Amino acid sequence: MTRPHQRFGFKEHISKQLPKGALAWALPVMAVWMALAGIYVSQVTHAAPRADSLQALERQISTLERDIIAYEDSVARQSSMYALTERAKTLGFVEMQNPQYINPASHAFVRK
Repeated sequence: MTRPHQRFGFKEHISKQLPKGALAWALPVMAVWMALAGIYVSQVTHAAPRADSLQALERQISTLERDIIAYEDSVARQSSMYALTERAKTLGFVEMQNPQYINPASHAFVRK
């Protein structure tokens, strides 16, 4: 039966082939990796509340945009010609039949 290191063509176990200096370098490398992981966790924990507040503001913006669209629709309905004529009728105005216009550019005058 062959050992795993022998299958790959190594004479000794891989841990015995590493120089002692490599083990000395492994500790600072691990410390750097741990520091980077700590910085990452710190950034994520500081960014999460900001993301939540941004999402709340985006929801508020969308509701305000929906309200603006509803108000613009109601203004368009109230300022339509049909609504204005109905309001004029309720105020007591009478609809004029067969209106005639005078062109002011033709210098036409009307006698009393």
